Amino acid sequence: MKQLVILFLLTTSLCFSQQEKFKALDSFFKNVSDNNKMMGTLVISKNGQVIYDKHVGYANMVDNKKYPITKESKFRIASITKTYTATMVYQLVDEGKLKLTDRLSNFFPQIPNADNITIANMLNHSSGLFEITKAKDFNTWRIKGTTREEMLERIQKYPGIFKPGEKSAYSNSNFLLLGYIIEEIDKIPYAEALKKRIVNALNLKNTYYGGKKNAENNECASFYYKDGKLIESEETHRSVPGGAGGIVATPYDLVTFYEALFTGKLISKKSLETMLKVKHIPYASGLFNGEDAYGHGGGIDGFISEATYKPEQKITIVILTNALNYSISDIVENAFLASQNQNLLPVKTAVKTIALTAAKIAPYAGVYEGHMGKEKTPYTFNFVAEGKVLKGGPNANMLFPLEAVKNNEFVHNEFGIHLKFDLEKQTLIFTQAGKSHTLTKKH
Repeated sequence: MKQLVILFLLTTSLCFSQQEKFKALDSFFKNVSDNNKMMGTLVISKNGQVIYDKHVGYANMVDNKKYPITKESKFRIASITKTYTATMVYQLVDEGKLKLTDRLSNFFPQIPNADNITIANMLNHSSGLFEITKAKDFNTWRIKGTTREEMLERIQKYPGIFKPGEKSAYSNSNFLLLGYIIEEIDKIPYAEALKKRIVNALNLKNTYYGGKKNAENNECASFYYKDGKLIESEETHRSVPGGAGGIVATPYDLVTFYEALFTGKLISKKSLETMLKVKHIPYASGLFNGEDAYGHGGGIDGFISEATYKPEQKITIVILTNALNYSISDIVENAFLASQNQNLLPVKTAVKTIALTAAKIAPYAGVYEGHMGKEKTPYTFNFVAEGKVLKGGPNANMLFPLEAVKNNEFVHNEFGIHLKFDLEKQTLIFTQAGKSHTLTKKH
């Protein structure tokens, strides 16, 4: 009896302590919301049960009326769509209708290098296909819309940027084509394949391929912050993102999908193991392989999203935002820390940036290499000097602008990245979500 009492007291104490961490998480969200840093929703699930959810901000603002985000609010999940597309591809593999070694030329021979590009290459971004969103006229047809034939014509105009399988570089073109291949095999539109293969299988009530925003159907508009005010974002036409980024969902449906995927309810054990394998860091199939997690992020118009699954703790975290001016990595990390009854990262205040001359920016250009995580995974970060702007990122084909806060320190607020260079030692300290790694310049 005494042991039972001790166990009861210990369990009660732990539960109370975790509740305090979730209260801290509540305070964190109130802070970022009150300071015009975020609108959106977060859901944390453990072992298939939601243990925390939070909604801040507004789904829509019409005629000076503000409509709060609720449990029913739906968001464009952008590139998290790629995980759904990859899952459907593996379902076709399980059914014997497709092989990972099949060539792109079996479906679209007009695409450059199609004879040498496999389904596996497209799944892990090692195809070398040009990133179609970098086309000069992208912002024109992004708003107006496109047909599948027009998209194929655009993709086939650009030669490959490297040999298939040689390395990986993120490209939406891969998953646009995979979406079309699903349509070719199933003989139905992508939206119907999604419904048949995932939505109906999991009895999801709020997941579908998106159309024009419909506020009456609880669909959020997206916004960006300008001078402390919210400005509604221009809407990408539904015909554009396809299997690379077109799905609309609630975070609760997304949690259900992720947990079903990682517990083997959607594809075979063999396919799941193959899906999670990484040939070129950090790309698995329709997923990113982190230090101790799998997941995917997304961004379209003003929607920024992140879905993460931690297999060791069986924790799923989904954050969907329709306005963001804060590090989404820090938000996800704080959600995880709270779920583990650990202290949260402090709220970041605005950092004053400085302007550097082109001459001072130039020495930071180059490629830095190192290892991250428990598995000491190889990692590369690329930097390019463009006049007075330093751009960087793990993908040499998709670099993002960095802001200087000191002569040798740069930040990217949205990703929560802090970079501290040592030009003499030729090293770089990379910090994100409270974790730091040292990289060395490649010579």
